[in-house]
Amino acid sequence: MRLLAAVISLLAATPALAQELGKPVRLESDGQPIDTEIGHATPALYDWDGDGKRDLLVGQFGGGRMKILRNVGTNQAPKFAALSWFEADGKVVTTPTG
Repeated sequence: MRLLAAVISLLAATPALAQELGKPVRLESDGQPIDTEIGHATPALYDWDGDGKRDLLVGQFGGGRMKILRNVGTNQAPKFAALSWFEADGKVVTTPTG
């Protein structure tokens, strides 16, 4: 499922919220649409690397893996670099699934 489809589904399910938000946009990483590959996406924005710009962390149901996409743009006009898997101690971080 593409992340954009998840955002559109959320907005369609909450009409009052949709009126408060701007028009949805397709999120890209390194010029390509961000794809969660398997299952439901769980996106979160947070300044992960401490540079003052909110990065995108995306968890996915399939395998419980998480991707981090560093913001190389600005908070007002984010631009996400190529994805990397979220790692700790040299291993891809996973969360329980199922």
